[in-house]
Amino acid sequence: MTWQEGVGVTLVVIGLLAGGYMAAQRPSFWMEFGVRVFNALRPLLWAYLSKRMSPEDEAKMQQCLRQGREWDPVRKKCRDRK
Repeated sequence: MTWQEGVGVTLVVIGLLAGGYMAAQRPSFWMEFGVRVFNALRPLLWAYLSKRMSPEDEAKMQQCLRQGREWDPVRKKCRDRK
């Protein structure tokens, strides 16, 4: 790479960094960024939140609640109330 190409690449990188700095200072940039990230992740989030329990786990949960105990949704098992 010649020195002219090095200078050109350096100027492009400085320009990109300066543009990113200018955009990042504006609150509207972060709001739009957040909206775009949320819209991109919405299908994954909805799939996770709307996922149903397996019939076996649901039966265990109902039996646990009938016994007056507490169901731990993370470990998927019954535990005594505190």
